Amino acid sequence: MNGFKRICAVIMGMVLLIAGILKMMDPVGSGLVMDEYFKFFHLGFLKPASRIIATAFALIESLLGAALISGVWRKTIAIISGILMVFFTAITIFLYIAHPAMDCGCFGEAVHLNHAQTLLKNLILDALWCLAFIPLGKLGLPQRIKYVSFSLAAISLVLFLLFSALSIPLRDYTKFKPGTELDETTLSFYDANYNYVDSLALEGDVMLISAYDADKFGKEETERVTAFAEQASANGFTVLFLVVSTPDEISEKGFNPVLLTFTYFGDRKELMTLNRSNGGVTYISDGQIIRKWAYRNLPNDNLELTALKSKAPMDVLLARQNRTRALFQGFTLYLFAVLLLL
Repeated sequence: MNGFKRICAVIMGMVLLIAGILKMMDPVGSGLVMDEYFKFFHLGFLKPASRIIATAFALIESLLGAALISGVWRKTIAIISGILMVFFTAITIFLYIAHPAMDCGCFGEAVHLNHAQTLLKNLILDALWCLAFIPLGKLGLPQRIKYVSFSLAAISLVLFLLFSALSIPLRDYTKFKPGTELDETTLSFYDANYNYVDSLALEGDVMLISAYDADKFGKEETERVTAFAEQASANGFTVLFLVVSTPDEISEKGFNPVLLTFTYFGDRKELMTLNRSNGGVTYISDGQIIRKWAYRNLPNDNLELTALKSKAPMDVLLARQNRTRALFQGFTLYLFAVLLLL
């Protein structure tokens, strides 16, 4: 019987761990989902902290999942996870009844569930919780080594969160993921004369710099992005700098005149979806998204840009996809190995 209880707890833990990892991997996207929750529940005053709250919640969810899998502090974890599931289920029932046009965000951008599917998922987790922890007095004790395995997993999850906060998602599940073929209706932007020039992103090799929060672009950020734009242009790339602003506003921000020659204007949410980094770069070849970089690791080296230009775009795309897939799968397998086998 205790073995069956542990299996139920482990399955529940796996769901929470995977859900937490997928949300931690994309802090910007998780913040957008939290914005929608705050808007629906009339908690707009919390919007400035939505990204912090979303990532903190995702970390707690993943740590709770790791604790359920390893079996540490069983009674305490049972109580905390039970409270969390009651909270999840109550909100889902309310959303199912009200039926607002929003995604639950349970698994980040990787899996989209409607309210009925989310409710079914939570009811299954509730049933697993009951099977795993009732009665609370007969949960057994873990081996001491399990506290070590949980600690290793917890440290790894915190480091993964820090990596995600400083980078772009290791795996991209948005509508602008690498490999996507763009057309003139997919990504819209306009020039200083308010003429839509979407076709500029569809022809040849394009380095598209996107800044969804130009107000946070100081002198250092502007100089770095300008240097990249000049180098990319010199290496034969078409450079586009897309910002969320208006032509009149951008002229008042004191941007480098060189950068202004590459500047166009787009929608905030669309640019946040295109590249999660504020000042990130997206490489597009003949309308196909090939690769993305975060602001902190732009390919500013001429040698890197020259090498990139000399390679077939599809080779660049596949090499990057294989690497990120291997890294993400390796990380998740490492976590499960530590929690289940150690």
